[in-house]
Amino acid sequence: MGWTNKNFWGLCFTFLGMSLSAQELPKTLSEIPPHASYSILVRDLNDKKELISVTPQRTLVSASLMKLVTTATALEVLGHDYQFSTRFWINGPVLNGELNGNLIVEGGGDPTLGSQYFKSQSPEIILSKVLEFLKEQGIERIEGNILVDNSWIKNSRFPSRRLWEDMGNYYGAPPAALTWKDNSFNIGLKSSSQLGQKCDIVEIDPPLKRISITSNVVSASHQNDSAYIYGLPGMRKWEIRGSIPAGINGFIIKGALPYPGMTFASEVAGKVLLQPGIGMQEVTDSGWKSDARLIGEIKSPHLSEIVREINHRSLNLGADHLLLALGKKAGNINLSDWDGGLELIRKYWGKRLTQPYYNNIKDGSGLAPLNTLSSVFLVGMIDYMYNNSPNRDVFKTSLAQSGRSGTLKYVWNDGVLNGKVWGKSGSMQDVMCYSGYVFRQGKSPLAFAIMVNHFGIESREVRKIIEKILEESISG
Repeated sequence: MGWTNKNFWGLCFTFLGMSLSAQELPKTLSEIPPHASYSILVRDLNDKKELISVTPQRTLVSASLMKLVTTATALEVLGHDYQFSTRFWINGPVLNGELNGNLIVEGGGDPTLGSQYFKSQSPEIILSKVLEFLKEQGIERIEGNILVDNSWIKNSRFPSRRLWEDMGNYYGAPPAALTWKDNSFNIGLKSSSQLGQKCDIVEIDPPLKRISITSNVVSASHQNDSAYIYGLPGMRKWEIRGSIPAGINGFIIKGALPYPGMTFASEVAGKVLLQPGIGMQEVTDSGWKSDARLIGEIKSPHLSEIVREINHRSLNLGADHLLLALGKKAGNINLSDWDGGLELIRKYWGKRLTQPYYNNIKDGSGLAPLNTLSSVFLVGMIDYMYNNSPNRDVFKTSLAQSGRSGTLKYVWNDGVLNGKVWGKSGSMQDVMCYSGYVFRQGKSPLAFAIMVNHFGIESREVRKIIEKILEESISG
């Protein structure tokens, strides 16, 4: 049932300048609350006919749809076979199995190192490779330090406009020159069976040195993880607020690892060298290279595989790493890597898309709530990737498939579009967005973007509305 009568909505659509093709607007459009904002465009990729166009130039909070922009740009600029690299150096002689000098780990911005999402990069495999590097040099122990070179990132690790309540949690973990285990750590909480009681911290893995964490989490009747971690590198006192289900011993929440490079160094010292007391130090310049020699290198999977995981699993950390890599590629010495990457994205698509648009982008993942995109930009970009890019197949297969995989596994999963939509979702509070392709049997493919903000109703209701809008727009 709509929010008002058909005539009123017809006047509204005319007033807002909504353009139509030969077919009428989907009836379901009237189910969107009148106070909501939306931007919708569905385009035929062959003849460029617009099946539906409703305020397509309106910019809205896009959430994780920003990952489509970052991954597409990375494929175009860096190449599908691009790899990150982590290098290992020593700067002293080896005598009787002892290195009289330092082991230096040069971070290269690899988001896959020790990641749970890449089997070839598991912590066990990575540490075994480090052991092999040392064995090849005859090194059994170190009379020196482990240095971690963090100079790959120019200026700050942290993006602008990120929410305080996100930054201490795993999904808001910032990139690092040496990212390790998705830059996350686990906190185990024990909740009382009595509601409203404070929960105890029973485990922190890996342990955080020189940081104390206070739990102000309470037990609740729901079954959700509603606990949030508040803390940043440099802060000695962190806090957890919110609630978790009552009566659970060992409820795990995940935080943003404050010093991932030092955690990696600690594991090399304790698990590889069996010297847990060895000195460790972070450095931010490459002055040590003058008397060092390379003993090994670990490369990431190819960018095509990284992009697939980012878009299928909506990995914030990976997307932000790609933005920094774009910033380094841009090479603007007057900008941080964050701003350099954003500038490169703006310039790249500004030269290739013909329809006017306005975007306001702040990071590579879409986690910053001030990121805004428009449907005309998104459709134009994925149209370009399909019709003009040598990376068409890589980009398309990086997307989730409706009813089958990734963030679309439970979307368009029981109707005519089951298995026919390849795309990406984006959501946060009062934000629901989808964009991608529709491949129809015997018909030309479509590009679409449907974005709804400020709806003020249950997210699942908006999701169903969006599903029906796309179904109705292509039914003619």
